[in-house]
Amino acid sequence: MEVILFIHVIAMAFFVGGQIMLAATIVPVERSNPDPARMKAIAQNFGWGSLVALGTLIFTGMLMASHYSLWSDSTLHIKLTLMILTFISLGAHMKYSKSHALMGLTFVLTLSVVWFGLEL
Repeated sequence: MEVILFIHVIAMAFFVGGQIMLAATIVPVERSNPDPARMKAIAQNFGWGSLVALGTLIFTGMLMASHYSLWSDSTLHIKLTLMILTFISLGAHMKYSKSHALMGLTFVLTLSVVWFGLEL
């Protein structure tokens, strides 16, 4: 199960770390020297990587929840609810990509999912 946890943590690091990297370094540089086509390409590439990371997180999370018999755990239920809200926020962000509020909401929800994951 340690390998599954390792893969889960790496996928989480990609997803959360990618959000931090985009917000802290790429977006400020792009604002000072805007190139919409370049920013769109960066966002699309991160989006595909995020899709793989999220799929990995769901799969490995299900394996761990089953292995550790966590399906009835209220903390897992909170985490799953926050994950659903994160997916909704991501979908809205994809539709309204210039919304800073949606970017912030997605990031806060993602951090909340990580917090509850650590509680498990």
